[in-house]
Amino acid sequence: MAPPLLLLLLLIRAAGTSSAPAPPRFVGRRGSLVFDLHGYYSSASGDLCMVGSGSGRAADGRPVALLAAVLRLRFPRPANLSSPFVTGRLESTGPGPGVAFEPVSLLAYAEEGYAYAESASCPRPPADGRDVRQLFGGRNFTCPGLRSLLKPGFRLDYGNGGQSAASSLGINQTHMFVNRVHCAADGAVRVYVAFSNMSDYSRYYFMVTEKAIVAEGFWDQNSNRLCLKGCHVVNSGSSRAELTVSECGIGMTFWFPGVWSIQERSFSAGLVWNTSLKSDQGIAGYSTAVRGNFGGLKYNYTKVEEATKYYKQYGLNKKRKGKFPDRNSYLDLAFRFNLQKRGGSGYASPITIGTMLSDGSSFVLSNLSTRPAVLETKQRLLNVSYNIRYVGHWSLATFQPQQISAEGVYDTETGSLCLIACRRVNVSSSDCKILITAHFASLDAKAAKHVQGKIISLRGKTDPLFFETLDIDSYGMYIGQVEESIWRMDLESTMALISMTLSCAFIAVQLFHVKKVPEALPAMSITMLVVLALGYMTPLVLNFEALFKHSNKQTVPFSGGGWLEVNEVMVRIITMATFLLQLRLLQLAWSARSSVDGSKHEAWAAERKVLWVCLPLYIIGGVITAIVHMRTNHSRRMLRQVARLMPSRHTFWEDIVPYGGLLLDGFLLPQVILNVFSASKVRALSPVFYIGGTMLRALPHAYDAYRTHHFVRSMRPSYIYASSRDDLFSLAWDIVIPCGVVLLATLLFFQQWLGGAFFVCSKRRKPSSEYEMVSTVSS
Repeated sequence: MAPPLLLLLLLIRAAGTSSAPAPPRFVGRRGSLVFDLHGYYSSASGDLCMVGSGSGRAADGRPVALLAAVLRLRFPRPANLSSPFVTGRLESTGPGPGVAFEPVSLLAYAEEGYAYAESASCPRPPADGRDVRQLFGGRNFTCPGLRSLLKPGFRLDYGNGGQSAASSLGINQTHMFVNRVHCAADGAVRVYVAFSNMSDYSRYYFMVTEKAIVAEGFWDQNSNRLCLKGCHVVNSGSSRAELTVSECGIGMTFWFPGVWSIQERSFSAGLVWNTSLKSDQGIAGYSTAVRGNFGGLKYNYTKVEEATKYYKQYGLNKKRKGKFPDRNSYLDLAFRFNLQKRGGSGYASPITIGTMLSDGSSFVLSNLSTRPAVLETKQRLLNVSYNIRYVGHWSLATFQPQQISAEGVYDTETGSLCLIACRRVNVSSSDCKILITAHFASLDAKAAKHVQGKIISLRGKTDPLFFETLDIDSYGMYIGQVEESIWRMDLESTMALISMTLSCAFIAVQLFHVKKVPEALPAMSITMLVVLALGYMTPLVLNFEALFKHSNKQTVPFSGGGWLEVNEVMVRIITMATFLLQLRLLQLAWSARSSVDGSKHEAWAAERKVLWVCLPLYIIGGVITAIVHMRTNHSRRMLRQVARLMPSRHTFWEDIVPYGGLLLDGFLLPQVILNVFSASKVRALSPVFYIGGTMLRALPHAYDAYRTHHFVRSMRPSYIYASSRDDLFSLAWDIVIPCGVVLLATLLFFQQWLGGAFFVCSKRRKPSSEYEMVSTVSS
């Protein structure tokens, strides 16, 4: 029988690179070699010999031509517990063109042709009184199902006498991984078990420099557990690929616990022991990764009475205003938090609420239903249990994610949470003298901080495990608030589109107006038109690439299913059209101003006076705005540090855009000043143009004031309309800017009715001057 097809990918590594296993690479990528080999296989000896040549690409991308090579592989005949590996060697065959390479040792786990022991049996585990769930009943046992359930790594626990078993087996690692699970038709199972001190060790590699075991056995339908007997795997040479099977006498069993508690919340568990010892001790392994359903699983509360005592002692039962999350809004009871004093962050998620168990996204009814679920919905105080993962404080030295288990009570009327927690101190002990208290904000609260609490050590200050009280804060939104924010973003996207469309329409109206009233063109302020043109040009500069190609870049934490992107592109297209119309208006005004012979110099003189007044105001305003924004950015950086948000990078253009928005808010100022110096009564601007433009500049600030009081402020930018990227928004600006733009529009209205300098109380005021259209056609 021919051996199974083997795909060999050889990775060239430069000297000095890490020896940690790398993920597999695809054929043709940098650093990979492909060999084209042919030869013969001896079914009698299990030897495979092939010759040929190879090629590939070096790590720097250069093509590599290799010497002729020879591949020798030996397949065990048959593969069994004492000989489960396929071994071999790849070597250069001799001198010639190309690049020579050092011999490469090869190792693989035999995939086929495995012979199980005649008697598929394994020793009985030393402790056999656990509640076990029935996952494979009758003929439901499947190898892919078992492989999936055992795939997550197991955390090892050396408590309860496990140190003696570990010493006899030579195992001292922190994690165990069950790899290469294979099954036979009669239910026999074989596995490769690797031990490592790395919690994120790749499950697809089985060669390790620490510890490994090969084992075989069967799935016991009666006891609902996997029972195995194993042997040590040791290095027989200098290469990591030179592995052989050593002494045996190892018992292993894996099961799926049927009862959870604060001390044990493993979806799957295992035990490793030395069968030659007569003691009832072994190394326990636990995996909390959920693989499958919660059918038949129960939860046993053991710390509720203690938590209730502290709940009353710390005054967590005091009535608070508002409505708080209940058992029906379990997703709102999960929260990310930050440790304030010593740094760090984490995530707390409920495991159970009353008799309901969580699988990470929803809750199911547990078998431990001692009371009807209908009665629980009317309870004020609910039994809860939490799983808390964090990085920081206790784990800052290693930066490895840690987790603690907690259970206690939650008050649905006060939003108060009181938990007794257990954290893992080392591989053999835990600290369960920890109290966690938290207050949830009401569901209708508009503050960004929605959870505030403490982590308190219940030990004495002289105890080695004592730690100072830690304050925790959580910034985020409830599920209902997230849905409101998505609705708000859709609304703002539509508002931005309507606003820019109206801007384009108002400029078109002004173009019709100057065609109907020709004397309006030279009376328009060039400074005002330039400010408007720059205002429309700035967002186009910032988003130039997005006008011509689709971009998946999002500046918001959630999206509306593509509608936001469509609106964004449409807004940019309309902005481009508005900018072109504005340039056309500027070109017409410039040409008309230059062609007025009689008052040409007087018109430009008035425009220069406008610049002398406006430019200092713009410069002073820019300096003041820069100072204010520097202080605001400093406050935001401090807030990001507290909330552990990634810092946002701003270009020079993005920093000046908000001030540019302020200049656009006062776009009528140059026109008002020009009217004062020229004392003109010409209807230079259409009422639709300047009144409509005033409304478009004032409405975002009115909306911002409404939004501040009716929506939760997001920690990340999610504002599309009335965004701080486009203008200045705050309580003060939302009052000052609308009042300012309305004042300018009012002044302009009376100027075009009574004269440009109507409010200047001077007896020596010059009479109103008008622009006169002069014919240039010669007779």
